[in-house]
Amino acid sequence: MTVTPPMTPLAGTGQTYEDQGLSIHDLFQRLGAQGAVMIEDHTFNRCMIQGPAVLLALGGVVFDNCDMGPSGGDIRNLLFKPVGVSKAIGAISIRRCRFVDCAFYAIGFTGTDEFLDSFQDNVRPKGGAA
Repeated sequence: MTVTPPMTPLAGTGQTYEDQGLSIHDLFQRLGAQGAVMIEDHTFNRCMIQGPAVLLALGGVVFDNCDMGPSGGDIRNLLFKPVGVSKAIGAISIRRCRFVDCAFYAIGFTGTDEFLDSFQDNVRPKGGAA
């Protein structure tokens, strides 16, 4: 799947994206130009989410049957642990977002210890293990 600009939500669905490839960085920049400081309350169905990027999960983020991308055989390779007490500068913050049947490419993930533990326990590689 290739990136298909412009990224447009489905008519009448608010912030739902379906069956498209998109650069998560480009989406973040577009939302930032509208005053947003994070990607919030979005749903992605069967999308190819392309990086490079690190996503900071702030709560209410769901990954349902997703291909998280190449992990080198260890899902922990996709995770980054914040070192600072209250911030993760440079990461793209996401809140209350749902990813269903999506594929991620060149995306890392970070968040609270609870998120990182849950990701390791519940998210399984689907697809590329290299």
